[in-house]
Amino acid sequence: MIDFLVNRKNERFHLLIASIDKLCPEGISKRQKEALSSTKIINTIFPNDDLNHDEIGAPTLSNGKAISISHTDDYISILISNKLASIDIEPIGHKALKTATKFLNKKELELATSNEKATLFWSAKECLYKIHKKGGLTFTTDLRINSVEENQMECFIFDKSFMLNYEKYNDHWLVYYFD
Repeated sequence: MIDFLVNRKNERFHLLIASIDKLCPEGISKRQKEALSSTKIINTIFPNDDLNHDEIGAPTLSNGKAISISHTDDYISILISNKLASIDIEPIGHKALKTATKFLNKKELELATSNEKATLFWSAKECLYKIHKKGGLTFTTDLRINSVEENQMECFIFDKSFMLNYEKYNDHWLVYYFD
């Protein structure tokens, strides 16, 4: 039995967070931990279904549900929904603010005045990238954060609007979208 740190489920989505170290043995690589933890969770939730990956490497479920997976050194987060799922989890730190000019436009840079905000915006753009499911995006112009409200952000992929959900989890930002 997996001891989930977060296990939130309703008729629209299923959100899970677990400790990677508790799911995996010591001495295996980060990549192996990511794969093993994903497989263990899916086998627990959907014992009769398979976790696969499509031609661009995005995870898929054999039962037709939408799935998105994100990892940090400490956590694995999974979002499952009916049509579209996208999730990203990022530790809050200085890296996003130091590299902000590479992924934020001028308006967003004015708002990203702290490590916390810059990390939130990076996580939002990663979530948008997963929604798009195709390469060829310019993060500064094609993915835009329009407004940030409490626990939601209005964002755009080109001209299509998406309301992303966000919350803080143990010095990490969790950003997700489901449909």
